[in-house]
Amino acid sequence: LGASPLPAPAGYALFVGTIEPRKNLERLLDAWQRVVASLKTRPRLVLAGGVSSRSAPLLENLGAPGLAGTVEYRGYVPEAAREALFAGARLLVLPSLDEGFGLPVLEAMSAGIPVVASNRGAIPEVAAGSAELVEPLDVDALAAALVRVLEDEDHARDLARRGLERARAF
Repeated sequence: LGASPLPAPAGYALFVGTIEPRKNLERLLDAWQRVVASLKTRPRLVLAGGVSSRSAPLLENLGAPGLAGTVEYRGYVPEAAREALFAGARLLVLPSLDEGFGLPVLEAMSAGIPVVASNRGAIPEVAAGSAELVEPLDVDALAAALVRVLEDEDHARDLARRGLERARAF
């Protein structure tokens, strides 16, 4: 992915990964309702990823009050279309309960996109101080981190810059 100097100011929050329980999307959606309720603008959350046998209940909730019109499920996005997906993002969010490596984190950092992610699994090692890390079970902390990156342009730029520097190590 090519590096952009700044995340898309009017872009969306992006989640990339399989739609399954360990990705913690139920809490992400709870946090997203709080984000939307606290901001004057109506930011969008884009979910991109394949489904598992346990995805149906989560996808059915996307039309619930507080989520309808602000969350979009795009399905699996092939490698060839990922650059455009990241180019439209304001931030990447990956609140996984367990993550083996966290490739979307590295992809986002390589594209100059700020990252909000869980402080579990391999993510802290991959991000190494260049992402906003949160306890994935803490919905309030996740919502606060998302709001901060969405509202604080200087903080978003700093995360994007640090992410680009960190991505060079890989």
